[in-house]
Amino acid sequence: MKLINTSRDLDKQLKRLIKKYPHMAIATAWASAKTDVFEALIQHKNRIAQAVIGTHFYQTDPDVLDQFVGSKSVKFMLQPDGVFHPKVYLFWSKEAWEVIVGSPNLTVGALTKNSELSVLITSDDHQPELKSEVADVIASYWAEAETIKRQDAENYRILWKLKTRDLKRVADIFGEKKSSKPAIQSTVMPMDWASYFAEVKKDKTHGFKERLAMLKAVREQFDRYETFNDIPFDARRGIAGLDSETIPNSKWFGSMTGAGKFYSLINKGHEAFSLALDEIPRMGEVRKEHYDRYITEYRKAYPEGRDGLATATRLLSMKRPDVFLCVDSKNLDKLARDVGMVKAGLDYERYWEEVVRRLMDAPWWQSPEPTHATENAVWQARAAMLDAIFFDVG
Repeated sequence: MKLINTSRDLDKQLKRLIKKYPHMAIATAWASAKTDVFEALIQHKNRIAQAVIGTHFYQTDPDVLDQFVGSKSVKFMLQPDGVFHPKVYLFWSKEAWEVIVGSPNLTVGALTKNSELSVLITSDDHQPELKSEVADVIASYWAEAETIKRQDAENYRILWKLKTRDLKRVADIFGEKKSSKPAIQSTVMPMDWASYFAEVKKDKTHGFKERLAMLKAVREQFDRYETFNDIPFDARRGIAGLDSETIPNSKWFGSMTGAGKFYSLINKGHEAFSLALDEIPRMGEVRKEHYDRYITEYRKAYPEGRDGLATATRLLSMKRPDVFLCVDSKNLDKLARDVGMVKAGLDYERYWEEVVRRLMDAPWWQSPEPTHATENAVWQARAAMLDAIFFDVG
């Protein structure tokens, strides 16, 4: 009997057993295709007597289903009563047998980085009945499982692509960059609406009422005119974070006076900014495809480069302050520290996943629309108003 308490040892033992024994039976809640163990399993799949793999929560890689379409030895648990959650690996020959039972699934995580614990028991451990008992349990799973059809595998892949994003968000995973701390250690992410509203009202640097007045003036411009370039020149400058007589405190929520190229393009009324903002709906849901189209149009103003996230998000945060936060040098440090985000290399793609999608998961962002006038004004600008919390004069 041997305790297996590292992913490295688990990987080593499973590969050894797959190669050594002529017969194997497996039951695992989930499986990944991109592991050395899975590759070894495929190379020796003629040795599989029975294998049952679960798909609950869409945690199994769709490539695994593709590999075993129509298989006579590998079935899948598609709709279990409860969660199909076993992890048992049985190997045998005429002379001996070995079984691993414990917490690890046949996944990348279990085989590379997870904290897992299992026990390797062999025929030398004087438990002759264990082999048949394990085999019987796997056989009972087998009786309930289903042979995967090609259409089933294709449908699963489609749903898996959608569900994977949701699963990552549940696990507080946004984008590819790992957060440096869990969401519960953030100040902002766990806030309810009352806490969030109280915090933005403090606004130690600017003024709470003045911020709302500025956003109201911007909203009136977008409500009055069909496109950005239809808005009078001075007001457009204010919306862009430049000096303006029309928009009070126009350089709050991200001053762009130092962005020379942007400054020049706004003064020239470059149509790319107007066409870009046309891609963002004035009301209702803003989806990733809206944002992607915005960025495509926005970057057309910079055929030779020198575009930037700060200026792009300044315009976004003015048209839809409920969804977008202008991220610039004055608030990025505190934002990144609070949510555990890697600030270096923050680009357009990461901004959507790591800022917009993250904020949308916060309780205060998802709170019902309040009826009180002042609270409603903040709610309508709840992403942009984070600047009142994260702005750093230093």
